[in-house]
Amino acid sequence: MERREIEDLRSLVVKVAEDAARMLREEWCSDSTMRVRGETIRADLEAERAIYEDLRSEGLSFRMVSEESGTMGDGEYTFIVDPLDGSLNYENCIPWCSVSVAVIPPGGKSISDAVAGAVAPIGFGNTVSFGRGKGCFEGSESVRPKAEGSNLVFVYVERPEETTRVARVFTYSPNIKVRSLGSSALEISTVGLGRGLAFIDLRGKLRNVDVAAAIGIARECGSVAVNLSGQDVGGAIDRVAVVGDVIVVRREAAAGLLKVLSGPP
Repeated sequence: MERREIEDLRSLVVKVAEDAARMLREEWCSDSTMRVRGETIRADLEAERAIYEDLRSEGLSFRMVSEESGTMGDGEYTFIVDPLDGSLNYENCIPWCSVSVAVIPPGGKSISDAVAGAVAPIGFGNTVSFGRGKGCFEGSESVRPKAEGSNLVFVYVERPEETTRVARVFTYSPNIKVRSLGSSALEISTVGLGRGLAFIDLRGKLRNVDVAAAIGIARECGSVAVNLSGQDVGGAIDRVAVVGDVIVVRREAAAGLLKVLSGPP
């Protein structure tokens, strides 16, 4: 099987993510939001199927690891897919949701080995993508993170002790503004672009499919993605798997923010 160049892979994940996002946009607030099982809605399954067929039409040897159906195929390239990140928002006609696709080449073992990824918003805005060593892109334009600092911190917590930890960010800076918008991929990408200071999820629930593309974007743009212990976030690529707590923060702020977060509860 011919190896694909990184830019070709970036273009491919942008295409398949945007195709799925376009389909979901066309079904916005329609009966497609009917629940199928558990937290799954029909739109998730339709988007997943569209992505799989798009990839198959490329003639690639691949497997796809997706939120809804798990692992499909056993080929050389691995695509980590969240066909609808922010499904609760989508179901309630809230336009903050996205499609995420990351690709790991043959020989890769972790989501940290992703060489390209894309997060395509469903409601509004341009697709954000990256190619390893090629930079970050918003739409078709190469972009650099905003030079001026942002004071936005995106936060996800459930237990009282997690809330106590997150409250410490105000000792890092009293000007912090906290948001929780419902699509981790979009929020992590926003931090990567320098439009947010940090993304903090201490629930221990995020999975590889939720963050693979967005973490790749953030790292390529100059942010770090670590857990509460300061270790780089990784994750399996052969199945849907929990990656644990995730902190994505601009590199220049990482040491200070981790210091206030990681102290005793």
